[in-house]
Amino acid sequence: MNNISFMLMADTYKNTNPDAMPKGLTRLVSYITPRKSMFKIIDKVVFFGLQGFIQEFLIDLVNETFFKRDKEEVLAEYKSYLDTQIGEQSYDLSRIAALHDLGYLPIKMKALPEGSLVNMGVPCIELTNTHPDFAWVVQWIECIAQSELFGTCNWATMAHEYRKLANDFYEKTTDGANPSMAMADFGFRGLGVDNGIRASSSWLLSFDKTSTIPAMQYIDKMYNAECAKNHIGIGAVSLEHATVCSNLAICETEESLLRRLLTTVYKDTSFSYVSDSFDYWGLVNDTLPKLKKEIMEHNGKFLVRPDSGDIVEISVKTVQKLYEIFGGTTNSKGYKELNPKVGIIYGDGCQYYKIEEIWTKLEKLGFAADTILFGVGAFSFTAMCTPEDGMVCLTRDTFGFAMKSTDCVINGKEYTIQKNPKTDQNHLKKSHKGLCCVTKDGDDYVCHDGYTSETLPADNLLITVYRDGQFVRTTNFAEIRERLNVND
Repeated sequence: MNNISFMLMADTYKNTNPDAMPKGLTRLVSYITPRKSMFKIIDKVVFFGLQGFIQEFLIDLVNETFFKRDKEEVLAEYKSYLDTQIGEQSYDLSRIAALHDLGYLPIKMKALPEGSLVNMGVPCIELTNTHPDFAWVVQWIECIAQSELFGTCNWATMAHEYRKLANDFYEKTTDGANPSMAMADFGFRGLGVDNGIRASSSWLLSFDKTSTIPAMQYIDKMYNAECAKNHIGIGAVSLEHATVCSNLAICETEESLLRRLLTTVYKDTSFSYVSDSFDYWGLVNDTLPKLKKEIMEHNGKFLVRPDSGDIVEISVKTVQKLYEIFGGTTNSKGYKELNPKVGIIYGDGCQYYKIEEIWTKLEKLGFAADTILFGVGAFSFTAMCTPEDGMVCLTRDTFGFAMKSTDCVINGKEYTIQKNPKTDQNHLKKSHKGLCCVTKDGDDYVCHDGYTSETLPADNLLITVYRDGQFVRTTNFAEIRERLNVND
């Protein structure tokens, strides 16, 4: 979307509201806040994605599509669309011209540290204008800010929940195996390019594995992740159905294909084999025993990859069968581990509660959690299913993200303002009032509001990160990861 003009990235009403704002308005303060969780089991959201958003949109996009372009060209473009939308009498083109003349985005942004686990009702971001003529710009960027940030926060939160699940089972059943390797992100193809990259980037806060290569480049550029140095973004050699089916089309058997892969093509490489193209249980029960010698002599690990059917039944039975064929060991906690030459990775239907069910059944059967790996796909980045909550779709409403104005200056006088609908019986729509101070009480963030510029405490955890088109403060991926792990 980097070819879409920044000034067009707003809902229609943002182009008309400035005219209705009070005369003499010189400052507006707004907050972005997760207001309420739709999950019974999740009461905090992982705050992530702000630095990437600032770089992509508030610096790169606004400069390339607005400030660096010819003024008359920009105005003509803007006019052509707004005339169609609402008619030329409904908006003031001069304010767009004045902003272009200014040459930068007159916004100051304060925020909590990325990687924070933020309680519902606590603002993550504060926005205000830095130039008295451009108070209208604060709410102008509401649409683009919310549309970009709720997603990365949602995805990072889901990944964090999956990581907590992995931590629990790995702690109980393994000899110190690394839970960051328990699951990989397989979601790129099901989310669209931009969302796929950002979702995978959010996933990598909690796990080291992904199949989404461009996510590595994204976090390297936006967060100085140094993926190569820090081994972030680990993938795997794997075969797809096209490979298997094309070989079977020329009458090669799976036995001969696998023998060739094990001894020639991937003789020195671990790899996964998509195993359900024809007869999954025939492969596991009949073919693998015939290839035991080749698998045991293979210089790597061979992973079967089921890709259809009942994920719970197939996962559990496969682990049992691999142990039966290839043997294994018992770790110090008394749980069985597969022979390191074999394993299983499941990449279809890997929803939270299904993974929990699989690990629970394996634990009862005496198997360690690291006997199976999972590839988490696009569904888990768009919805989450649990016995407690059923299926909850991941949208802006999942955690009630909203941006509301709470303070303003009109004709030199400061006013605290608040949205507080009498019809809102659940108080979801009620905003903060005045300026907010965020503090910490143990592991919880707490918001105190009602302040003015003169009364705002100095210990506010909302810290300036961006001002007038430039970063004031940046963070790196390692710091965000560490902060999230500490909070866990």
